[in-house]
Amino acid sequence: MRSSLADIKRASAQGRKSVSRQTYTVRNELASGDWVALQVDWEGALAIPVAGLAAGATMRAYFAMFLHFRDGKIMQQSNYDCFEPW
Repeated sequence: MRSSLADIKRASAQGRKSVSRQTYTVRNELASGDWVALQVDWEGALAIPVAGLAAGATMRAYFAMFLHFRDGKIMQQSNYDCFEPW
């Protein structure tokens, strides 16, 4: 799925309303040429009820992220997310 800058901004604004606190922990990283691969753990405290979870509940997910750089800027990002059961 491709997202425009406007789509990313809308999703970010919605996320700020849904999550009161979040942390990212990089578990592993690997670089090759213009590519970087990251293994990341995410944890977020809900600000509002989501998918049957109460406000204040914690969600957890594990991400594989692949970043392609050009001239020091991210040109492409692909994420593969795995959320713990809600």
